[in-house]
Amino acid sequence: MNIDMGASLRVAQAKFKITGSELARSFKVHPQQVIRWRTGHDMKISLASNLSKYFGVTLSEFVAMGESNV
Repeated sequence: MNIDMGASLRVAQAKFKITGSELARSFKVHPQQVIRWRTGHDMKISLASNLSKYFGVTLSEFVAMGESNV
């Protein structure tokens, strides 16, 4: 099974109406880094876990958001 964590992030952002700029500020990273995450670059399980907490969902729920778009 191929898991696209970038897709999970894109879906979560749309669902919760969070912009890349807002996410960058919250995670104290440059907005370009959020773009890299959205394309699946630099997405580690620890980051996915932190993103799931940020969006208020479980890690499994976060991952599942991207599965419907793979």
